[in-house]
Amino acid sequence: MSVKWCAVVVRRVAVPLLQSSRAIHARGKSTAAPAALRTDLTGTPPVITSVLPAQHLTTKVIFDTHTTADFKYIWLRDNCQCPKCVDPSTKQKLVDSPSLDLNIKPLSLTMNDAGKLEIIWSEEDEAHKSEYDPVWLYKYGQSFMHNNFASDSLDMELLTQRPEFELWDRTTIWSSFPEMSYNEIMESDNGLAQWLEMFYKYGVAVLRGVPPKVNKIVDVVKRFAYVKETQYGHTFDVINKPVKGSHLAYTGVALAHHTDMNYREKSPGMQLLHCLKANDPKLSGSDPGGRSFFSDGYRIARWLEENEPAAFHVLTSTPVRFSIKNEGRQYSALWPILCTNSEGDVTEVHYNNRTMKPLQAPTHVVTPFYHAYKLFSDKLRDPATCLEFNMVPGDLVAFNNRRVLHGRTAFDVTKVDRHLQGCYVDIDEAFSKYDSLRAKK
Repeated sequence: MSVKWCAVVVRRVAVPLLQSSRAIHARGKSTAAPAALRTDLTGTPPVITSVLPAQHLTTKVIFDTHTTADFKYIWLRDNCQCPKCVDPSTKQKLVDSPSLDLNIKPLSLTMNDAGKLEIIWSEEDEAHKSEYDPVWLYKYGQSFMHNNFASDSLDMELLTQRPEFELWDRTTIWSSFPEMSYNEIMESDNGLAQWLEMFYKYGVAVLRGVPPKVNKIVDVVKRFAYVKETQYGHTFDVINKPVKGSHLAYTGVALAHHTDMNYREKSPGMQLLHCLKANDPKLSGSDPGGRSFFSDGYRIARWLEENEPAAFHVLTSTPVRFSIKNEGRQYSALWPILCTNSEGDVTEVHYNNRTMKPLQAPTHVVTPFYHAYKLFSDKLRDPATCLEFNMVPGDLVAFNNRRVLHGRTAFDVTKVDRHLQGCYVDIDEAFSKYDSLRAKK
């Protein structure tokens, strides 16, 4: 089959601009798209200057940024963006990839008047036309340009991108404390968007003035997601339960820094705690105990990588067993303390000394692990890294359970009347709502 093609220089056309996605993880640097993926200094989208048939069932696309990408014909046909191939509303692919001919060739390759790559394919019933926007090709051609696997950080489907993470310690978090009123987020989408942005940036956000009534926490969650039910129920109560075998959270003992449910297949991403009852330290004149504290695990991990890179490597490469038996049911999962993506950025922290089981590793790994674990823990427990305060009735705190570690100081259950109601949320639901609110703005 002969292929018609043309290599032409085309004028710039107005194409919606997709900004680069940015995310700061524990390494403290951006995982933004490579420089080649960004627009030029004038903010102009990339333009295809020419397309040429290449060897091995490939077409070479040349952009005005002095970059080229070789696209396989099978890949182009599989990723046609027309309404017959991609559902316009859900963006789900309608093409059955396995049924495509691996040796498919186009009938023609041309540049249309809109500056798009236009391909005519030979189908069983009739010819099929595909059009490829230059920005779309430039975005998804990055792995072909650089001959590598594209990172998840290059996912830029949304026109409005999230801000960078703000890594914090005690001083920085208090200087820009992430808090809003209950009424602001319940009555205004703008208020909700601001609060979710705080949660995204800092990994922790506080609501003030939430009515101290049972299940008000559920009403808050319904503003942006749904409650994730776990073995502890739809919601759970952090209150003293003098019952043998109760979870330690339901006692007055101190709970050191930890992340929840590392013993599950996937720990919940978002946790919320709503204070229904608590002794007011202003009235008692002394600290009654039961103070809540939080630390930014991403920041601690960045410090470890920059100052103790060998220890950082140990905690990212050594699997640890977390396990718990609760009310007759056993749960167990294997995680490193610090989980990283393909670029080496920390994406999750799994840390709970109470549920960590005996380390099962080669002998030569044992001492380095305990050394690294101690370094991380000592930094974590440094008061300079910690946000600590007494929750009072009406306070609600939400935090990223895979980033922010939490705990509480001990309290005397005979003197302190403390009741928190908590729940979990799938964090991607919260972020999806945040993204949709940003897109509306």
